[in-house]
Amino acid sequence: MTLFKLKATTTILIEEDYNKNALPLLQNLVQDDYMLNIFCLEQPVALWQGIFKEKRCQFFDEICREALDKPKEKTTIIIDSVNQMSLLLGWNNCLKIIKNFQHDSNVSKVIIILHKDCILLNSKLQIHLNHIAHAIVTFDGKKNDKLYIQIKKAGKLLRSEEIMSYDSRTCYFKLSPIVKLSKKDEVEKVTPGSLTTFKIETDQISQLEKNKLQLPYMSKINEGQGRVFYEPDAVDDWDDEDPDDDLDI
Repeated sequence: MTLFKLKATTTILIEEDYNKNALPLLQNLVQDDYMLNIFCLEQPVALWQGIFKEKRCQFFDEICREALDKPKEKTTIIIDSVNQMSLLLGWNNCLKIIKNFQHDSNVSKVIIILHKDCILLNSKLQIHLNHIAHAIVTFDGKKNDKLYIQIKKAGKLLRSEEIMSYDSRTCYFKLSPIVKLSKKDEVEKVTPGSLTTFKIETDQISQLEKNKLQLPYMSKINEGQGRVFYEPDAVDDWDDEDPDDDLDI
């Protein structure tokens, strides 16, 4: 699901380090039927040609007029890397080029590769890119297969942690979300005994002793001879003729 949402975004920033392999993810973000324009400012053109040999591609190893012209068909643009582009053109010109791509109707997607190990922490370059990108993919510093993904959608920021798996033989790629189990607070069971300062409950031993206790009338009840005897008191007003004579009926 996360990979599907990533493919639906138009500007993706991939923050990687020198020892991370972002190519499997990159290959799965490119649309099959669209033209692919790659700015090969860091890695050589031959490397990219081998990766996307089955796709229709244009490779640019410099910032020329042809590379910045409006595409004539639906195109995906890859910038490798924005670090080099900002060094060649300056950050202001680099930002203008990226925004022009974003507003071009024939540019379906812009994928920007940023090497975090080549910039200062919270640099101006990274802050501006985080602002204009619709999705940010960050590689974990320790685990090469762990990704942090942020997707901006409908004014909301969706965050997830994913495990990237890739089989080079079958070219099978998958992102698996890391589900964090939330520890539920244990609710203490309230008993009557916990609400008082004295003991009102019986333990098991006390209950057994209570069950053994035999009261005098219990034997008669068990034999079926239990009866109720009533003896009138001296103050009782007993009238056999009309017990309800005192009532005005």
